Amino acid sequence: MRGDAAGNKAARRAHARNRWLAGSILGLLAIGVLFLFVDLPLSRFMQAHVPPAVDNAFEWIGEIGDSDNYAWVVLAVYIAALVALRRGREAAWPGGYERVVRGSLLLMAAWIVGGIVTGLLKQTVARARPEVFFEQGFYGLGHAFQGKPFNSFPSSHALTAFVLAAAISVVAPRWRWAIYTVAILAAVSRVVNLDHFASDVTASALIAIAAVHALKPWFLDPAYTWPTRLPWQWRRRDDKNA
Repeated sequence: MRGDAAGNKAARRAHARNRWLAGSILGLLAIGVLFLFVDLPLSRFMQAHVPPAVDNAFEWIGEIGDSDNYAWVVLAVYIAALVALRRGREAAWPGGYERVVRGSLLLMAAWIVGGIVTGLLKQTVARARPEVFFEQGFYGLGHAFQGKPFNSFPSSHALTAFVLAAAISVVAPRWRWAIYTVAILAAVSRVVNLDHFASDVTASALIAIAAVHALKPWFLDPAYTWPTRLPWQWRRRDDKNA
C-alpha cells in the first residue's frame, strides 16, 4: 500500500512538472508570435482608429491595474480576517475567515514574487514602449537598465490585474469568470492606450497566473497551519508541517 501511495505521489509530481513545462513552452511561443507578427500592426491600428472617447474610457479602465489602489485594501482585509479568525468568529461563506486569511497572504506573496520577476524583466529586456515607435520610429530593444520608456515588457498594471484575478479565482472559484473578465479589460486598456504591446500584457498575465499557482500549496493546503497564526508566530513549529 505504501509503495502504491508513493508511486501515485511521484506520478502526480511528474504530471505537474510536465504541465508546467508544456505551459511554459506554449506561453513563450505565444509571446514570440505576438512580438513578431501582432504587436506592431495592432498598435498601429489602435493609433489610427481608436477615437478619443474610447481612449479615455480605457484610460479609466486601466486604473484597475494600478497597484496603489489595492495594496492597503488587501492588507486591511488580511488583518480584519485574521482578527476575526483568532477570535473564533463564524463567517457566512465557505472556508470562513481562514479562507480569506490564506487567500490574502497568497495574493500578497504572488504580488511580490510576480513584481520582482516583472521588474527584472523590465530592466533587462529594455523593450521600447509604443510611444517610442510613434514618436521616433524605433521598434525593438534598448540597453539593459536604460529605464523609461525602454521598460515596456512586461506590464506592471496587467500583472496587478491578473494576480488579483488568479488569487481570487483559486479562493472563490465561482467568481473566476467575472474577475478574469475585469483583468482582461485592464490588460486590453494598456494596449488601447498605447502604453504597452499585446505581448507585454500577455507575459504579465502568464507571470501572475504562474506565481499564484506555484505558491498556492504553501498558502491554501490545510497541512500548512502557519498562515492562520500571527505573523510573528509564523516560524513557530507546533505541528508536523508548519
